Amino acid sequence: MKNKYTIKDVKELLSEAEVDQTLLTELSQDDRSGIKKLLEQYYKKQTKRQELIERFHHKEFLEKPFWDNGADVAGVDEVGRGPLAGPVVTAAVILPPDNTLYEVDDSKKLSIAKRDELYKQICDQAVDISVGVGSPALIDSQNIYHATELTMRDAINGLYLRPDHILVDAMTIPVDISQTKLIKGDAKSLSIGAASIVAKVARDRLMTMYSHIYPEFGFEKNDGYGTKQHLEALEKVGRTKIHRLSFAPVKKIHKLY
Repeated sequence: MKNKYTIKDVKELLSEAEVDQTLLTELSQDDRSGIKKLLEQYYKKQTKRQELIERFHHKEFLEKPFWDNGADVAGVDEVGRGPLAGPVVTAAVILPPDNTLYEVDDSKKLSIAKRDELYKQICDQAVDISVGVGSPALIDSQNIYHATELTMRDAINGLYLRPDHILVDAMTIPVDISQTKLIKGDAKSLSIGAASIVAKVARDRLMTMYSHIYPEFGFEKNDGYGTKQHLEALEKVGRTKIHRLSFAPVKKIHKLY
């Protein structure tokens, strides 16, 4: 008996968002190796998606009580506390309860392409987003920890909506809003994970811009961290306006770019 579907037909049918169970049952009785392989790939993909959704719901656990009561909760995170050059960047993100940001995670775990993709999704779906930028001068005058707190406050104050609660990664923000401090919060909370992605993408773009002004340092690759290229450039051409003078080994460099 002639097969009802060609392998090309099946490939197209299984790529659709919703696949009818009757079709899956019918295909499971098809002896062709090509069909068996396509079914195997389909079920593997479905299993992976289900695991992704389960992780997503687990990460919503901290936000859900607030959402259930109609409250707005902001996730806050920072990027750039350790580099020798460039600002510390913070982000505050308020997400809606019906978001579908299944792949949001700690920005450090994501590829550049995936971060950029998720950044667009976050911008499309978020209720509100704000970014704070703490300059090297602020870092030098206040110390990096306090400068980060102040820059997180700037991110919160930059929101159009005043959140009812804040979820923050390992810091306490000097604002009169109730907050929950979480260690490794960007891996535990959906909102903090979204904030970490926004902050990371924003800072990376800033450092790429600075790389055109100061090409010797490789800022587009090292983000201001003390790589070999960066340290050699410091010795050779001197420190720039975006270097943190309070950070070793910048302290010992007196030559100006």
